[in-house]
Amino acid sequence: MITMYAVIWMMLDLLWMMAGAWFAYVCASGPSAPWQEWETMLVGAGSPLLLAAFAMTGVYARKRRKKSDGVTHRIVPLSILAWVIASRATVSMKMHHPHVFAWLDLWLVATTILTVVSRLILGKWMDRIGHDRSRPQRVVIAGDAAYLSTWLQTGRVKPDEYAVVAALAADATSPLNANIPVLGDFENLVAKAKNHDFDELWLALPMSRQTEISRYVMALQHHFINIRLFADAQNIPLFNPAATTFAGTAFIDLVTSSSDQKDAWSKSLFDRLFALMVLLALLPMLALIAILIKGSSRGPVFFRQRRKGVDGREFTILKFRSMYVHREKPGQLTQASKNDHRVTSIGRLLRKTSLDELPQFINVLFGQMSVVGPRPHAVEHDDLYMRLIDGYMYRYRIKPGITGWAQINGARGETAKVELMARRVALDLFYIQHWSFWLDVKIVVMTIFKGFVAKNAH
Repeated sequence: MITMYAVIWMMLDLLWMMAGAWFAYVCASGPSAPWQEWETMLVGAGSPLLLAAFAMTGVYARKRRKKSDGVTHRIVPLSILAWVIASRATVSMKMHHPHVFAWLDLWLVATTILTVVSRLILGKWMDRIGHDRSRPQRVVIAGDAAYLSTWLQTGRVKPDEYAVVAALAADATSPLNANIPVLGDFENLVAKAKNHDFDELWLALPMSRQTEISRYVMALQHHFINIRLFADAQNIPLFNPAATTFAGTAFIDLVTSSSDQKDAWSKSLFDRLFALMVLLALLPMLALIAILIKGSSRGPVFFRQRRKGVDGREFTILKFRSMYVHREKPGQLTQASKNDHRVTSIGRLLRKTSLDELPQFINVLFGQMSVVGPRPHAVEHDDLYMRLIDGYMYRYRIKPGITGWAQINGARGETAKVELMARRVALDLFYIQHWSFWLDVKIVVMTIFKGFVAKNAH
């Protein structure tokens, strides 16, 4: 089965093949010479055949990801074989262009070098990227004092990964580690979470204390704190539950960020490669839309607005401007509605076909968004709905997306009723809890066929 890891390397290899073809064209014919039909034919036929050969011989097998030398030993002979086949094809098809063989030689050399070097450099980087952190995660431990004291004596926390910054005991029957500050009460813990003074909460509570465990989860649901439990939590409603073992202790992950999930790095890298290819492919269309916007009304081409990203970090989202320039009252944001007089003529078409969303591939390229994920809402809407819908802010435990499970299931457009937003949130949480590479592929394909045009888009 093709994995996201394999697709990423296929995309990279295809990029190197295109770059090698351009290098061969410039060096063999000169940049002023026209691109030839035979060059298009060789690139169009040779690139997918070489990718298929790489796939069939195990170049993209994940078990080889840490064996760069073994992979390069396969790439070089396969590239030479591809050159031999292409050379025979040019002779058989009687391509008599004076630069054809020089072009083939240069394409082989450039593509092989780029492909091999990328394995030697990027392979090691890709292995590390999922584990690198700029600083240790700040941890608060909470629960029964007896549980906490036992864990503090036996737990083995790696200081470069985690730093215990405070403890909160439900009682004072057992002394805690004197080197760790003790929080006064539950409200103090919540205040520190609001102030972003720690990143994770580790709970040391027996299974029988389910009400108290739920209290922690509910109180911190809006503050992007990872919550891990030392005990069995099978009867508690969980968000993204998973088992982990570190610091000498087995944990149940009650709430975790996407950065801690397996293969999160591969989704991020795939997103950026996909966004780069889309932006390059659609560049003429993007330029045409920009010209139409400038010609139809006064104002900038792009609409910019602050939105929340992964773990609540704000960023500026980009869209093609679809409305006349206007001002909203401070703290107020009016959703677009049917026959909204603020929408321009070209803007109505852009919104109906979702073409106004295309600049968000720039946000994806910058790592602020994903291709697939929950749609980010305006900050004013977040402030409203987080108080009305339980679990609303869990949508931001992963990167927001251009399209998502909610959008292809019809939950898009104006949310005049809380029930409509609640349905969208439920679909977003379903996606987060069931994420896989092939679910992303399914959503992208369904977006192409049914997600661009919707009756709810105004």
